[in-house]
Amino acid sequence: MVAVLGEDRSDAESLVELVRNISGRQNQTVFRKGFSGCAELRRKALSHLRLFQQKGCTRFIVCHDADRSSPEHIRRLVRAALGREFMDTCFIAVPVQELEAWLIADRCAIKRAIPSMDIDEVRQPEMIDSPKEWLLEASRGRNSKPLYSPTTFNPKVAAFLDPNMVASKCPSFSVLKDFVQTECWSSLFSSVN
Repeated sequence: MVAVLGEDRSDAESLVELVRNISGRQNQTVFRKGFSGCAELRRKALSHLRLFQQKGCTRFIVCHDADRSSPEHIRRLVRAALGREFMDTCFIAVPVQELEAWLIADRCAIKRAIPSMDIDEVRQPEMIDSPKEWLLEASRGRNSKPLYSPTTFNPKVAAFLDPNMVASKCPSFSVLKDFVQTECWSSLFSSVN
């Protein structure tokens, strides 16, 4: 079984959808835990990975936004917080800037999740400084009220994403996609279904 940890509930739910989407196994059981920010994620991740391991999970993804830091720096921080215990079974996903950059990469997925919202094509979503704020601004209607809400729509958009399209525009997503599609993960998913 698989477990994902994210900075908040919305990120964790989005990761569940991404894992299912990438693996092609929509009924895959994926345990999740969202925290109240990156500091709490780093502080409590190890204890939650141990809890998920006790429930039978053998593969883990911890997702921590780069937030204007280098992905390598963030990966080192998370790895230091986890220690060596989950070195071989845990993947640390670091979206450049924020997870929302991955969502921006597929405008059709956004349109399917929010039919009244249509954004322009973005060729390099990881170059956007604050993707969440960019999405909020892009979703403002005539009455200035945003159509997009991260907590509501991120998991819905993630369920519709085209993994190949997002991987072609977002190198940080491409690494996650490759990890989920490795032989080890493929056999894990096929043994469950």
